[in-house]
Amino acid sequence: MMEQTLKDMMTLTGLSEKDYEILRKYAPQLELWADALVTVFYDTLYAYEPTAAVFQDNERKTREGTLKAWYLAVVKGNYDKHFWEQQWTVGLIHIAKRVTNPYMLGMTSRLQQVFLNKCLCTFSQSETEQVYGAFKRMTDTIAGIIAEGYFINYIQAMENIGGFKQPLLQRMMALEIDKKLAALRS
Repeated sequence: MMEQTLKDMMTLTGLSEKDYEILRKYAPQLELWADALVTVFYDTLYAYEPTAAVFQDNERKTREGTLKAWYLAVVKGNYDKHFWEQQWTVGLIHIAKRVTNPYMLGMTSRLQQVFLNKCLCTFSQSETEQVYGAFKRMTDTIAGIIAEGYFINYIQAMENIGGFKQPLLQRMMALEIDKKLAALRS
């Protein structure tokens, strides 16, 4: 599942080896932004009551370390199978922590915005287009993989809990969705 999702996301976002090269080339500068990005990220989450409720007391420092390590892997990483499997696993972790996809997608957007501002303040226009484009394609791909990992793992857990086989679950879902669509049309 993860491999197909990665292929789909890379194709649709345009993420390529060239983006990997750009991120690695600019990594020495991008690494300098890690602490500021992490601060904005967690200041945003802790300032909003629904996302702040996801965290336990005294958890921020640990979560900041995790995000910083993730960011550094994104900008200078080895984009191998293990890297992508880790992104997929984040979806599973988000289920356990009750981090919804809207929270994840909203914070991906926030991170991209802060990153773009840093690029605009640091690089020429053409460099900004290259660096930000590579980061945006990378983080959009990661967000897609995390969202799909969340969805697939959630469905698989429901299948296991309910004892349903996937074809039956798919038929039941199709019937329920058809009912909802019919209600919306009426």
